[in-house]
Amino acid sequence: MVGNLVAGAICFVETSQDPHDTEKFPKTFSAYSSLARTGPARSLYVYNLGLRPDFRGTDMARRLLSQLIGYGHRVGARWLVGDGRCPSYAGSQDDFPNKVRPDLAFRQTIDDWHRTGVMPSVTSITRDPLLRFYRRVLQCEFLHLAPSFLPQDISSGGFRVIFAVDLAR
Repeated sequence: MVGNLVAGAICFVETSQDPHDTEKFPKTFSAYSSLARTGPARSLYVYNLGLRPDFRGTDMARRLLSQLIGYGHRVGARWLVGDGRCPSYAGSQDDFPNKVRPDLAFRQTIDDWHRTGVMPSVTSITRDPLLRFYRRVLQCEFLHLAPSFLPQDISSGGFRVIFAVDLAR
């Protein structure tokens, strides 16, 4: 809150799941964002980080993430987990506020990762500005690629890069 205005929000669920278990990890955004709360809280699965447009470019996202990390410590969670959009895959579409150009090298990285199952270098993944933001701010580790996670996200080709922050470090 900034004054009487909701400036941003994070939506998440506490779960006992281990985000490293790709077989049990939700295969779609719908499944991911509608998980029931389970305990003990091993992971906090973040499914939405939203800011009012006039607060983009401020430290609001960092502040929200910092508060969530503090919450994770208080409830004893080990992991903060996110599904990272990768708009460099196909470039921003008209309905998105942030304009990101397509990056053919990044697209090849994602396509190769999907085809081979071999995770690319962090340098290759962070060619995308949104994934670079999460890496820089959270010092997250990239875990796996989720194809067809949100098919209607044309900018990301339906892909999400699943990442986690180790709250024990």
